[in-house]
Amino acid sequence: MKKFIYKTNQYLLERFPTIWNTRLVWMLLIAIVFHILFYAIGFVTLTNPESLHEPYIEAIFFKNGSAFLNGMISVLLLVGWLIYMFKNNAFKNFYPASSSKLFGQFMCHMIIIFSCSTFFLSYNFGLKSYIAITYPDEQINKEIEIANDAAMFFSDSVEDYTIDNRKYPQLFFDLYCEMTEEFIDINLPYEDFLGETYQFYTLKEKQVQTTDRDSYISVNDEYYRDSTLTKYVYSKNIDNDMSVLYFKDSVVNIRPHIQTIKPSYYNAVSTFFISKNDTLFNDNYYSDYGRRNRDYNEYNYGSYNYRENALRQQFRNKRNTELLNRNDKNEINGLLEDFLKFSNYYKIPHNITAQEWTELVYHPDNFEVQHFIRTQPKSDFSFNEEIIAERTRFEQYYVNRVTDFYYSHSYLDNVFDNIEDVKALQPFSESVHFIIWFTFIFACFIFMFRITGLKPLLFSVITVGVLALIIALFGALLFFILNSNDDLVGYIILYIVLIIATFILLVPIVFIDRMHKLIVGICVNISIVGFPLYLLLITGIITMHQDNACSDRADYYESGYYCYTMFDWLGIYWSFAYFVLTILFLIFYTKVIKKWKALPEG
Repeated sequence: MKKFIYKTNQYLLERFPTIWNTRLVWMLLIAIVFHILFYAIGFVTLTNPESLHEPYIEAIFFKNGSAFLNGMISVLLLVGWLIYMFKNNAFKNFYPASSSKLFGQFMCHMIIIFSCSTFFLSYNFGLKSYIAITYPDEQINKEIEIANDAAMFFSDSVEDYTIDNRKYPQLFFDLYCEMTEEFIDINLPYEDFLGETYQFYTLKEKQVQTTDRDSYISVNDEYYRDSTLTKYVYSKNIDNDMSVLYFKDSVVNIRPHIQTIKPSYYNAVSTFFISKNDTLFNDNYYSDYGRRNRDYNEYNYGSYNYRENALRQQFRNKRNTELLNRNDKNEINGLLEDFLKFSNYYKIPHNITAQEWTELVYHPDNFEVQHFIRTQPKSDFSFNEEIIAERTRFEQYYVNRVTDFYYSHSYLDNVFDNIEDVKALQPFSESVHFIIWFTFIFACFIFMFRITGLKPLLFSVITVGVLALIIALFGALLFFILNSNDDLVGYIILYIVLIIATFILLVPIVFIDRMHKLIVGICVNISIVGFPLYLLLITGIITMHQDNACSDRADYYESGYYCYTMFDWLGIYWSFAYFVLTILFLIFYTKVIKKWKALPEG
C-alpha cells in the first residue's frame, strides 16, 4: 500500500504538481468513502416505521446526532488536510507558479472543502432512496384513499358531526349556517341541539370593487367602514380588482331535509390527509364578521367560519353519504379492516379491532354518533374534568358517550406527511446557496493564508473590523444630525462604503508600486473575499434608486403599481450570478496576486 501511495504521489508530482500539492486525489478518495457511509446511514435510518411518527422527519439529520457526526468528521478531515498541505507551500517557497496554477489551487481548495463538508447530502439521498423503494407512490396513494374514507368514523369530537358542517346534498352547500346566538331570529325556523342553535340562510351576492370593500368613509373627521359592506358573511376574490360579497338573505327550514339534528356521520366533511399530489381545485371563501359577543354592524378583522376548501368538503361529504346510504355493514367492516391493517404496519397506537369499531359506528337508522373514540389511551387522555354541573349540556354529551377505545390518528397523519416530505426533499437545491458560499469563503481564507501569510491575513481581519466600527459610528452621528432621515443616511453610508470598497479594490491594481507591500497585501485579501459583497453593494444601491424613483410616481399609491428592481428580475438566482462573476474576477486577480508577491519587502 505504501509503495502504491508513493508511486501515485511521484506521478502526480511530476505531471500534476498543483493536484499533488493540494492533496486533491487522496482527499477526494477519503471523502467518497465517508459519503458512501453517510448514504448507508441515511438509508437505514427510517427502517422502523415508528420513526415516522414524529413530525418533520426530513430534519432527522439534525435530531439524531448525524449533524454532529458530520461536523466532527469534516473538521478532522479538513484540519488533517491543512496540516499536510501547508508542508508544501509552493508559493511561499518561491517555486514557479503561473496565474492558472494559482487559480487551479483555489479551485482544488473549493472541491476538497465541498466534498469534505457535505456528507448531509449523501445522508438525505439515502433517506430518499429508502422511502422511494419501501413506500411507492401507488401504495401510499391507495392507503391515503382508505384513510380518508375511514376517517369519517374516527368519532373523536362532537363538533365534527354537527349539522353546521354538512355540505351535501347541494342545498347544504349553498346555504349559510348561522350559529351566533345574538344573530339568530327565534321567530323563524331554527334547530337546537343541547343549547347549540343552527339557523340556515340562503345567500345573495353583490359584486364590488375590491378597493371599495376595504374603503372607509369620513364622518366628522372620524373614519368608519361603509355599513352596506360590513355585514357580508363571505367574500370571494374574482380577480385583483373585483370581489363578490355574500350576504344573508332568507331563512330556510332544513328539518324536512335531515334525518336527525343529533351528531351524525352524515355530517362528516373533513378530509383526513390531503396529498401533495392532490389536484382537486379549492374555491376559497373568507368571512369578515364576528361570531361571539360582537355587534352585527361592527366590522372586525377577525375571521369566522372560513369556508375554505368548500369543494373538497362537498366531495368528501358526498362520498361519505354514498357509503352510508349503501348501508352495508360488511363494507364498513372491510374498510376498517384495511385501514387497521396498514395502521398496524406503521405501528399506530390503538386498542380497537375492526369488528369492535364497526359495532360502535353502525346505526343504520340515521347513523348517529352514539359512541366516541379517544385519540390517546385512557390513562393519558385528558379532557375537561370540571364538575359535571359546570359543563354545558353539549360538553356533557361527549363525556357520557366516550369509550375506552382509542386510535392515535395524528401519528398516521405524520407518517403520510413524512413520507411525502422525504420524497419531495431536494437536498442539494435546498442548500446550494449555503454550500457554495460556505465553500467559497473557507477556500478564500485558506488561499489568502497560502499567498500572503498569517500577518497580512490577521491585519486584514482587523482592518475590516475597524472600518465597520468607524462607519457604524459615523452612521449613528449622521442619523442624529439629520433628524432620523433614514433614506438620506442610508444613501450616504452606502456611497461611503462604495468609495472605500472601490479604493481597496483599486490599490492592488493601480497603486501596487506606490504603497507598502503589507498595505497592498491587506487590500488583496479584502478584495478576494469581499468582491461578492461589493457586487451586492452595487446592486443594493441601484435597487434603492429604483424603489425611490418608482414611489415618486404621481399615480404610485392609486394604481398599485409594483416596482420591479434588479433583485426582482432574477430573484434567488442573483446568488449564482454573484458566484460566477466572483470566479471570473479571481481568474483575472491571480495576475495581480503574482505581481504583488514579486514586490520587495519593506
